[in-house]
Amino acid sequence: MAFCRIVFPLLVLSVVSATTVPVYLWGNPLESSSKSNPLAVTTAQEFRGILKNELVDDPFLLVFIEESLSPEDFSRKNEKGESSFPFLQSFLSNSLYLPSVDDAYRVLNEANDKALRVRLSENGLTADIEDENNKVVFIVLSDAKDGESRYDMLRRHNDFMEEQFSKFEGNNVIGLYTARKPAWIIPESHFRVRRQAPAVNVSTPDYFMDGLRLYAKEITVSHGNTTNVLSGFSSGPSAFNGTTMNTTMHFEQASLTLNFQQAGGYWFFDSVDLEQSPSVSEHLLPTSDVHALIDFSYRCKQFISFSSVNESTVYTVSFEDMKIQPFFASSNESQPFGDSFNCVGFFSAPIWAGLFVVFILLAIMFYGVMMMMDIRTMDRFDDPKGKTITINAAE
Repeated sequence: MAFCRIVFPLLVLSVVSATTVPVYLWGNPLESSSKSNPLAVTTAQEFRGILKNELVDDPFLLVFIEESLSPEDFSRKNEKGESSFPFLQSFLSNSLYLPSVDDAYRVLNEANDKALRVRLSENGLTADIEDENNKVVFIVLSDAKDGESRYDMLRRHNDFMEEQFSKFEGNNVIGLYTARKPAWIIPESHFRVRRQAPAVNVSTPDYFMDGLRLYAKEITVSHGNTTNVLSGFSSGPSAFNGTTMNTTMHFEQASLTLNFQQAGGYWFFDSVDLEQSPSVSEHLLPTSDVHALIDFSYRCKQFISFSSVNESTVYTVSFEDMKIQPFFASSNESQPFGDSFNCVGFFSAPIWAGLFVVFILLAIMFYGVMMMMDIRTMDRFDDPKGKTITINAAE
């Protein structure tokens, strides 16, 4: 709790600068005259002076460098309330915490240009650490794992620092924990920008072929109780012959040949030829008419099915949520759909139901108005030339 009470008020310093990182020094003993100020930034020059004072006895210095670190990481806890740095907490009385140091990594590099530099990766340290030949060792902690939480990584680094520090604990040794950059940055200037929501990148099932444009959410081939969704599309050839057109679509599971003809200012989707291995060749006819005016497209949210005439072996090709338009001439991918005919007429079932209810209500209202207009008062006993008949309440 004491560790959290010291560190938590220092979180505000993370907004001061994009280059400031926390620095934690500890040792046994560490007699520091410097005091931690949570409301000030330690400049690079001040940090050089602090290092010079702390290393005056020429101790063995272990520098642990995270890729990113911010003051809030020191107060991070898991679901059980356990701290990320129990080892560093044990050195609270022999430590110096600087919550915001400007260019700490650069200062350390300049002051210790001949230091031994090793890296902690997933395979361990890249070199052995010995204090006989090197008085300063830089250990870069770059062993982050995929899917690992921030708390788990910091706790694992805490255990690693404890393990390395304990190897030299009998000697005059000081540990230093910092990072290259802050873990998160708040910009110094705040501004708001009005922008549109980002467009959602959704792959649409558009099929572009020579002389034909087709949109279908899903194309399936059914035989008995088996239904296969066609995938792996590649465009095949298109044949034009005046008023007819045939376009082939190749899929991994089968090949479809779509047959069209035009007559009387309309075009018709006549049939589909199905080719499927092994040795399946079927001529399929539509279960409902598919047609539209020339230069118009056909649109149907429902399933459009083509079934084989041979009832012994029934194959069915179904187009879900289909929009189609043949051009009966060569075209490119930029050819747009024309205005569409919809398979559902203008007076759909919901519209007819609404009109039916409206007619019933109008009939009831008309009947009621007629009944009100037919009301007649009983004045057959009144004499228009005589005195008006009055009946008081008492009578």
